[in-house]
Amino acid sequence: MSDYNKLYSAKASPPLVQMIRTYWRTRRYLFLIPAVLLFWTFFLFISHLTSYDDPEFTLEKTIQEDESQLLSTYERNPTPYKPIILNALPPQGDAYKWPPNIRRPLCMPKIFVYADNIKMGEFQMTLSLKEGKMSTSSPSSMESFYRSEQILLEQLRDKTSSIYKSYVTENPEEADFFFIPFQGAKYLTDCWNSKGIKAGAGAIQEQEDCDVDRKYAEQMMDYIQKDNPYWNRSQGRDHIMIHPMEKASLYYKRTSDRMQNAIFLTTVGDKRTDPFINGRRFRRYGDIVIPASTALLNQGGKGSMAGAGVNPADHLTADGFSKTGAKRDILMIFGGDYENVNPTDDYSGGIRSLLFNGLDQQPDYSFSSRGWSSSEYINLLKRSRYGFAPQGGTTLDTPQIWDYIAFGVVPVVVADGIIEPFEDDMDWDSFIVRIPREEAHRVDLILRSISEQEYEQKRKMVWEHGRQALLTEDAWHLIVRALCRKGDLEDKQTIDRERHVPLNRDITV
Repeated sequence: MSDYNKLYSAKASPPLVQMIRTYWRTRRYLFLIPAVLLFWTFFLFISHLTSYDDPEFTLEKTIQEDESQLLSTYERNPTPYKPIILNALPPQGDAYKWPPNIRRPLCMPKIFVYADNIKMGEFQMTLSLKEGKMSTSSPSSMESFYRSEQILLEQLRDKTSSIYKSYVTENPEEADFFFIPFQGAKYLTDCWNSKGIKAGAGAIQEQEDCDVDRKYAEQMMDYIQKDNPYWNRSQGRDHIMIHPMEKASLYYKRTSDRMQNAIFLTTVGDKRTDPFINGRRFRRYGDIVIPASTALLNQGGKGSMAGAGVNPADHLTADGFSKTGAKRDILMIFGGDYENVNPTDDYSGGIRSLLFNGLDQQPDYSFSSRGWSSSEYINLLKRSRYGFAPQGGTTLDTPQIWDYIAFGVVPVVVADGIIEPFEDDMDWDSFIVRIPREEAHRVDLILRSISEQEYEQKRKMVWEHGRQALLTEDAWHLIVRALCRKGDLEDKQTIDRERHVPLNRDITV
């Protein structure tokens, strides 16, 4: 026996110690049970402290408990486990990308534009749109929203433009599509302005149609359908008309039925199926949603620059930031009617009432029901992060969204069921914040919960992707992509109406 063991055994141990020592030597495994139970109890306690599993959890509660941590939905992790960031996938070729590169056409059709003719009516011959020039006089704010018919027509007629060179033919016998230069919105707004009637809903309420059927629409359709053979070859299914007003062709009561087979370019897209909401049902098979014009962006210009007004490039850098160095310190901007709107009103679905119910008191918001001067508006847009885009009075669209997009402001869309322009080719959710009407009262909370990284991603997409849809940018290229689908012309290039060849995929427009 070693000296250590002799010394150890020589010492008398208390009976309890001897019992524990004996128990440990013979049954030590039983000590594991209470040790494991103790460890498990400790683990559950710590997990409870770090878990988000709270039956009363709401975003509001989280923010009230810690206002300094405004986390986006992507950053809030409801599990106790740390997320794994994987290696990024390699990029795909253009053919697999969505949204697509719209500079690579889907097809190359030919469009014939009917020339103005006295048989179309006296109004057609006295329009301000003559000899490649658009009126530079300032239209009323409401009229400005309906100028897309003038802008798109002038771009088609400008022989120096890439649009004309890419798509227009002077020979109707080889055309895939026929463009009717109908400008009913111009006729009606000119008449309503002369009578002091507010365009759109105000005119409908007063039942003022300005005799548009007899003096204009019927003469236009008679010339297209009776004096030319092309409508009757397809019963009008290859003809294009622009209807930029809320009720599209329904303003022309006696002529509307004659127009129905044509493809309508309309600024109103609505997935809701009740035709009594705004008087007409959106025609998926026959309508293409296009951008609206605005007083700020589309007041002048000629030729391929028809409709050009304020140029955001004069005020913003190539990356979309203010040239003066001003920060985007306004959280949200909106200019439009809202002060007299009640939550239960049909007008705007009551959504605009929220602005006068506390939001306009927020110091970092800028709202006005009377609008601003152009210079004031531009300065506010340069400083704004988000732009409120609630549904309009009787329709889901609001023209201000195009001012936002042009100036790199992220739109906040509250319009359930809206069909945005060119949805088949543009990823709208990548550059807007979409809020359902039932969540609209939480708009302030939602915006303040968006992380800086998420906001910057959307702002960048607005600037690099969203602006393509502007009337003075790539609107016609996007319209043609939609026409390719309607005419079953994908991957085809037109030689003449009866002959097409495979599209050269290296072509760009």
